[in-house]
Amino acid sequence: MTDQEKQVREIIVDVFEFPHVPYWFTVRQVSGILKKAIAGSKCLRPVAALVFDEKYNLLGHVETRDILAAMSAAAASGSPEHQCAIGSPDEKSMNALKDLSEKQVSSIMHEFKVFADPEDSLSRVSEMMLNNNMQVLPVLEHQKKLIGIIRSTDIFEYLTSRFFMA
Repeated sequence: MTDQEKQVREIIVDVFEFPHVPYWFTVRQVSGILKKAIAGSKCLRPVAALVFDEKYNLLGHVETRDILAAMSAAAASGSPEHQCAIGSPDEKSMNALKDLSEKQVSSIMHEFKVFADPEDSLSRVSEMMLNNNMQVLPVLEHQKKLIGIIRSTDIFEYLTSRFFMA
C-alpha cells in the first residue's frame, strides 16, 4: 500500500447509520425499511440491510436485488407459463408472493464470507468486493468487533475522483 492510498477507516460508515434488521423480520418488513432508506437518501445508497441475531451478532445482509430475485422466483413458481409474472401476477403468483412476503428475511439473506480490516487499502477491499460480488462489506477491528460497513459506492467515488478527475 502506498503512503497516499486511502484506508477503509477513512470512509467507513457507522453500522448504526446503515439499515439493519433482526433475522426474524419478514421480507415485507425489510422491504419497507429499505424503501424508507432509499427515499431518505440523496443517491440511493442503501442497497442492503444488515441482518443481526438477538445478541446483535451480524449474520448477513439482504440486498434489494435479493428481494427482487425472490419475488421473481416466487411469481414464476406460482405461474410457470408467465416468464415475468411480477408485473401482472395471476392468482397462483399472488399467493406465492404473499407467502414470500411473510417469510423471515433470514431465508433470503446472504452470510458475509469476507470482511475488511480498518487498515486495509481501498484497492484491496475493492478487489475483495468484486471477487465476491458484494455491494457492502463489514469492517471488523481485530478480526472480531464490527465497527462499520464499507460500501462499493464510496470506494467508487474515491477511486474515480482520484484517477479520472485529476
